[in-house]
Amino acid sequence: MSMTLGSSFINFNLYSSLFCISLSTFISLFFNPILIKLGKKYNFFDSPSVREIKKNNNALVNIGGVSLFVGFFSVIFFIYLLFKSNFVGIYDDIFLTIPVISFACLIIFSTGFYDDKFPLSPFLRLVIQFSSASIMWVMGLRIEFLDLNFLIESYDLIELPRIISYFLTIIWIVGIINAINWLDGIDGLASGTSLLISLGMLIIGFYFQNSIAILFTSSIIGSCSGFLFYNLPPARIIMGDGGSNLLGFLLALTSIILFKENTNLAILPFSILIFLVPIFDMSKVILLRIKKGNSPFLPDKNHLHFQLLEKGFNEKEVLMIIFLLVCISLSVSLLFLDFKLFLPFLISSIVGILIIFLKKLF
Repeated sequence: MSMTLGSSFINFNLYSSLFCISLSTFISLFFNPILIKLGKKYNFFDSPSVREIKKNNNALVNIGGVSLFVGFFSVIFFIYLLFKSNFVGIYDDIFLTIPVISFACLIIFSTGFYDDKFPLSPFLRLVIQFSSASIMWVMGLRIEFLDLNFLIESYDLIELPRIISYFLTIIWIVGIINAINWLDGIDGLASGTSLLISLGMLIIGFYFQNSIAILFTSSIIGSCSGFLFYNLPPARIIMGDGGSNLLGFLLALTSIILFKENTNLAILPFSILIFLVPIFDMSKVILLRIKKGNSPFLPDKNHLHFQLLEKGFNEKEVLMIIFLLVCISLSVSLLFLDFKLFLPFLISSIVGILIIFLKKLF
């Protein structure tokens, strides 16, 4: 598969991307110190039971998700206003749904934010997540094709019946929401993983010439970058369920937007490669919980990051291992698009993991 990128497209979207990353990073950096002070003043701390699971004995302010929300949507709404004022020419029906996307994101974020203070039942959280995903399907953000080219060469995309499209879409969105949420077990893991996945989708967005995907991924990258400054170990603030649910929802929507207009490649199963690490971790944990007769939503230490900690790796080593695993999955997905440049990146990521393990052994 090959594609020639127009220089005008590259120039416009490169500048747009850099602008979105810079502005959202600045906004996120600006808000986090304020949120830390407000959280301490109004007692927005994570519960002791959560800290026990997360291997961190210090109570931390858990409203960092606000900086992710504000950082992302400040940029998106700024560009949306420019679009409505005819200052920028983005001709895409998806951009017209920005107010509805914002409303759905607000529901997802608010549910997680409320859950951090007053715990909700897993069933109610799922109902709200499925409802928000359904709104997105109605608005046209849906999985409509299946790609079996990896099994049968030169096989056309399979158009899905509407009912299957609906169920695949809501399962995908809700699945990614919870996969990212469950990664938020040690400082910096969920935000760092989201940043890397967004970076991978940004590269694919340029490859597909998808301006909306470029704007979304760039804004996520910036918001996560500003937040990571305060969230990497030792963290001064955490995103809470509001932030992790928001990131999962945004990443799921962006992955759908990324492939929406593409006629050569469908979101599934290709995007499973992009999200392989969080999907694998979530799937493994659910299966182990069910096998033990427990609820799939019962917190435990079966996640990859906890298992690595129990093997003797410190928190920074665990972060590096999982980040490198994400880089491997992203490199493989990009190699599928004939990005030969990422073969050395793939090899270096594998070597990096081997070095960390060998260092621990010897």
